Amino acid sequence: FRMYEKLACMTGTAMTDSEEFFEIYKLPVTPLPTNVEYIVEAGNWNLEERKEKIENGQHIYWVKPGEGDPVFHKRVDFPDQVYTTSGSKNEAIIEEIERVREAGRPVLVGTTSVEHSEVISNLLKRRRVPHTVLNAKMHQSEALVVAQAGRPGAVTISTNMAGRGTDILLGGNPEGMAAEAMEKEMFDRRMLDELAIALVQDGEDAALNLAQRNGKLTTDLVPALLAVKAEFDAALVEIEELQVLGYLSRKLQKQYGLDFSEVREALRLVREGNLHGARAFLDDHGHDVAFVEDASRQLNLYQRYVAAQGDPRKIAQFISGELFEFNYNGRAALIRAVANDEVEEAREVISQVPGLEEAQLERILGIFKDTQEVSHQVRQAGGLHVVGSERHESRRIDNQLRGRAARQGDPGSSRFFLSFEDELMLRFGGERLKRFTNSNILPDDVPIDFAMVGRIIESAQERIEGYNFDIRKNVVEYDDVMDKQRKAVYAERKQIVMGNTDALDEKIDQAFAQNISELVHNYRENYVGFIRAEVERAVMQFTTDATDEVLLPPVLRRLRGFLPGIAELDPDELAELRPDRLIERLSKLAHENIEDGTNLYQLLRATSRFIPLMPSVPNIAVQLASRRSGHLQAKENIKLEFVTGVRAVFDKFLSNFAEDADLESIWQHAENQIDQAFAEFNAERQSSEGLRRQQEEFRQTVAGALNDLLQDSLSALPSDSLVEALQTYVASEREVWRERMGEEKFQRIQRLILLTAIDREWQDYLTAMDDLRREIRLEAVAQRDPKVEYKRRSFQMFQNMRANIDEAVAQRYFVDLQNHQTVLAREESFAAVREQLSQAGYQVVQRQNGKGAELRRDAPKVGRNDPCPCGSGKKYKHCHMKQDEAARRGRAPGAAGRQKAATGKKKGRRK
Repeated sequence: FRMYEKLACMTGTAMTDSEEFFEIYKLPVTPLPTNVEYIVEAGNWNLEERKEKIENGQHIYWVKPGEGDPVFHKRVDFPDQVYTTSGSKNEAIIEEIERVREAGRPVLVGTTSVEHSEVISNLLKRRRVPHTVLNAKMHQSEALVVAQAGRPGAVTISTNMAGRGTDILLGGNPEGMAAEAMEKEMFDRRMLDELAIALVQDGEDAALNLAQRNGKLTTDLVPALLAVKAEFDAALVEIEELQVLGYLSRKLQKQYGLDFSEVREALRLVREGNLHGARAFLDDHGHDVAFVEDASRQLNLYQRYVAAQGDPRKIAQFISGELFEFNYNGRAALIRAVANDEVEEAREVISQVPGLEEAQLERILGIFKDTQEVSHQVRQAGGLHVVGSERHESRRIDNQLRGRAARQGDPGSSRFFLSFEDELMLRFGGERLKRFTNSNILPDDVPIDFAMVGRIIESAQERIEGYNFDIRKNVVEYDDVMDKQRKAVYAERKQIVMGNTDALDEKIDQAFAQNISELVHNYRENYVGFIRAEVERAVMQFTTDATDEVLLPPVLRRLRGFLPGIAELDPDELAELRPDRLIERLSKLAHENIEDGTNLYQLLRATSRFIPLMPSVPNIAVQLASRRSGHLQAKENIKLEFVTGVRAVFDKFLSNFAEDADLESIWQHAENQIDQAFAEFNAERQSSEGLRRQQEEFRQTVAGALNDLLQDSLSALPSDSLVEALQTYVASEREVWRERMGEEKFQRIQRLILLTAIDREWQDYLTAMDDLRREIRLEAVAQRDPKVEYKRRSFQMFQNMRANIDEAVAQRYFVDLQNHQTVLAREESFAAVREQLSQAGYQVVQRQNGKGAELRRDAPKVGRNDPCPCGSGKKYKHCHMKQDEAARRGRAPGAAGRQKAATGKKKGRRK
């Protein structure tokens, strides 16, 4: 909720939690008067308030001066009845239900659990009391049942989660009852499908016989089905001639006032799924964008009918579906007309919708009339009575249950039944009260009428509400840490999505600078400390806390890449060392790595994972195997190209950071090794196995020369210059990619790389923070404040996440650039082909078996002298041919012609 600039809510039960709303959300609660209270207080109706005693409650209602019938009622909330045992409470509930039901009032029983609702239901079944149980298992149907729970004598048992938000209308909901009656008395989709199948497969007579035998089907459905089929068959004839797109072009052109070329272009965009582009195209040309939805619906409709051809059952199901939808909408229109007291309009609906008869209208009118009479009876009897089987932990939920009665000034009442065995009472003084009542020898079936009981119940609810409030407040306090971090991450994402290109370049540069500086620091300046930290981490991870014993094999496997000399040590000797002595022994190997230059090799290997420092070694065997001669010249060409590329990278990397003499010395040594490797490669009279073996030896020799070249280059530079050299090299490589891909695509891919890294790390961070929140409470055992520790550790984890984002961006940057370029090139090539085919009047359609695709024409090929498909009556060459040709070539019609080139010299006359 912190991400929203403004907060507001509306509920009828907020006053009980007003303190929480203010403490957590900083929202004051403002009570608004109900509709009835507003009318009464306004005084426009001149209503008088009356009061009278009913049992132990007070009935308040308002009447007009001089009249006795109440206009509005206020709900009567009877005092709670408290029993010693749950069994006696349940019996009292059943008696209350029977008493109120016999008076002609509906009853709504609210329970706090599904189990208790089943208990009440079983007791009612024993007494043969009809009722309905709602347990939120069938949400759609239960809302309708609750709406009909206002019928006289209706008993509805509902948990707190079922049917909420549905008003219970006294006398029942006439519209819902009418819809339910029509659904029971009229045909459903399955019956209409059977009728349509009989019509398509067996003929009209068979369909009429089926309609006459089925009491829910009417004979006028048969000609209606024939009419639907005839309409689509007529369209199918034109579709076979013009294809679906051509048919819709002719059908929708006049309806929306589009030119023929405009309607075809809009339909092409709709067919390709580019609805946004179609709306933009129509809007630019000043046409109604409702064309897009209409065209999309009709395109799908006719394509389905075309696909159904050849299968009579599919054709029958298609036409029955269209007619059933029309009939179903007609039923809803009929009920609305009766509800608005527009009988003539209802008869008009019946005359236009097949399957609807005058009997349905009379039935609906009877339902509305009966509901009105029954509603008056229920109001006279006292309205809906709500029975609460138990107090909820929150008063707000109890108020929601009470609020089901006396809606909009209707009469109604409520009463709660409790026992000392209820969960709420057991948690707060139930046993003490039970012992008190036992000492007074009160029968179980006699309700307890002590003021102390009411105070205990109210105090118990307030204490639980306070406890829950503290829990939610504690959650919000923990979320304060996440809120600041969330804002920082979302702000960064927004800057990447909405920011300019300079911001993207700056973030990429920052990621590379962070990783390069860290690598140079670890492998050059602080190599011993870096290795010691890795050794400590590995040893501590595989050390048993109870015995202080080190699992040596996994430790050696973990450190083998950092300390190559570890393989020469005696494992038995290492196994006898304590963890601290083992750390000291292994850390000494770092000095040996520095002496023999292993640290530079490790730096080179770590850097090469995300920076392409050198070109790949050429595969001479493959390139020379296909040549029968000229091997020496070909090999020299390959060597020249490869050496030139290596030299270019070498100069780019070191030219501005090392002395010329050092450069030439380093380069000359590497070049001699490369020349030697090329000279030793001989492809003449060699078998394939010999070539493969020579290629492997050549690859190892050249790769070793390149590694020596890079290691010598790294050792020739101080740390600061090395960092600057690597950053400069990365910047130059990025510029190469920028020129190769173009600025727009380059920036789009950079944005995608950044967002992917942030989203992946942020999701992992959220998971880690959830784990931390569950575990942090254990800090209290060590006498540390969990909230303080949570803030400290979350800050460390957030900093690590930011470092991980930079590392992920740097390590995946050049790899993702290469991958994205390949994918984009493939997609652009395919899109260009689709566009050309679309302009030429074809579409790419996936085959039904899912293997491959095929080309289909949008419309049949039109000859020069054929009539134009636009329906103008002109020949195609005199109408839209030039425009279509220009569209296919992607040029304006005026540029369609070409000047003929000169044919050369004239032929001389033969002498």
